[in-house]
Amino acid sequence: MDLTERTEGVYKNLMEIGWFKRLLKWRGLQFTLQFAGLLFFLAIAYAGLFGTPVGRDNLASTFTWLIWWTLIPVTMLVAGRSWCLVCPWIAPGEWLQRLAFWRKGKRTLSLNLKVPKFLRNFGLMLTLFLVLHWADSTFHLAFRPETTVYLALGLFAFAIVISLVFEKRSFCKYFCPIGAVIAPYSFVAPIELRNRDPEVCQKCKTRDCINGNEKGYGCPMMIFPYSTDRNTHCVLCTECAKTCPNDNIAVNIRRPFQDTFAKGWGFLRTRDVSLSLSIIVIVLLGVIPFHNLEMTPLFSGIQASFVQSLGIPQTIVRTVLLLMMGLASVGVFGAFSWLARRSGGDTEYGYQRLLSWLAVTFIPLGMSLHLAHNYFHIFQEGAVIIANLSDPLGLGWNLFGTAGASVVILSSNLIRIAQFVTVGLGLLSTGYCLYRLTSNMYEDRRKAFRVRMPMLGLLVGMSGFYIWVLTIPMTMRF
Repeated sequence: MDLTERTEGVYKNLMEIGWFKRLLKWRGLQFTLQFAGLLFFLAIAYAGLFGTPVGRDNLASTFTWLIWWTLIPVTMLVAGRSWCLVCPWIAPGEWLQRLAFWRKGKRTLSLNLKVPKFLRNFGLMLTLFLVLHWADSTFHLAFRPETTVYLALGLFAFAIVISLVFEKRSFCKYFCPIGAVIAPYSFVAPIELRNRDPEVCQKCKTRDCINGNEKGYGCPMMIFPYSTDRNTHCVLCTECAKTCPNDNIAVNIRRPFQDTFAKGWGFLRTRDVSLSLSIIVIVLLGVIPFHNLEMTPLFSGIQASFVQSLGIPQTIVRTVLLLMMGLASVGVFGAFSWLARRSGGDTEYGYQRLLSWLAVTFIPLGMSLHLAHNYFHIFQEGAVIIANLSDPLGLGWNLFGTAGASVVILSSNLIRIAQFVTVGLGLLSTGYCLYRLTSNMYEDRRKAFRVRMPMLGLLVGMSGFYIWVLTIPMTMRF
């Protein structure tokens, strides 16, 4: 891969800006961000444990489920896995593991075991994410601030245990439930951390980005910065920028969606786009509209009919429907991928690899529905935060004079228009990614066209289904 191919679609290397470069090379950067996040979490936890048990009036519930849970996809859209840079969940475990806060430690408290091979994929992360989604929907965690805090504390404890047993950031790479969404969504981000010049990395003998040196640790995610070509695992910790003796690390502003189709070392390589990652994308294509449907009277009526006619608990009905939606999504996408391969007469890649890469082109569509679904939460329900800021514990305070305030940020009609526009942009973006991917995969343009057409049919059908789902009025939580 030559340098011209490597820098295609790159607009600006931020490491060329003096103050930015000095900031990223400062060892205290991640500690400062994580410590600030940890302090904020402690404040939220205090509100959840000692404030009112009414979710709407407690900042622990409203901030967690209306602000943080809603804006996580936005951070991925804008800055990739930047949340991982500031995430407080991993901080205590990593500090204990390294026996240091920000300086380069020389000892470790961890057993440094390798994660068993059967867990080195996204399967467990997807399972944990679905369990988290199921728990939120089934037990209405948004209404239970104390339970929300206990859940967060459980994730802290889980991260600490994993950090003290397994090597480096195994928790982030194989166990974090939020990572199941962050990893694929980071593909669309207009930012990347890469090497500047591949030849410089090839000639390097010390591989300090992997092995570490006196200036920093080897890559905590156990990836190879000198050959990284996708955002799949990079958590933007910038340890490689600190340790590289050749100053060959770049933080680039680039063309969006680049990871879904760009050529390079990671193109069609299953290490960066594995089947398990693509299954996450496909399952999300079904689970996200299901989550939207769960909040509608239509779903409540269907669920009640099953409960009454079959005589089984509501929890079982909801669980079975969730699993069926995920499996149906996998089945439909798998069928269309098979049809695309047969239509194009593909003999180069095989069904599994073709399905895996076709799936990542649908990330913009899934993300667009995720964002569109959240518009009602943030622009209508989110207004409750204004009142919560004056009375974070729900104890009758009025610190800033906004307690009890009722504010409409956007009308329902404007939100609906924004939703349709967002899904429309997701459709166009996925169509573009699908065109670029198939064009890069096949030199024969007719073969690329034949592979593309069944997937375009699926794209239009799914977009229409998403639009229909969004037209059904949602029942607000707060």
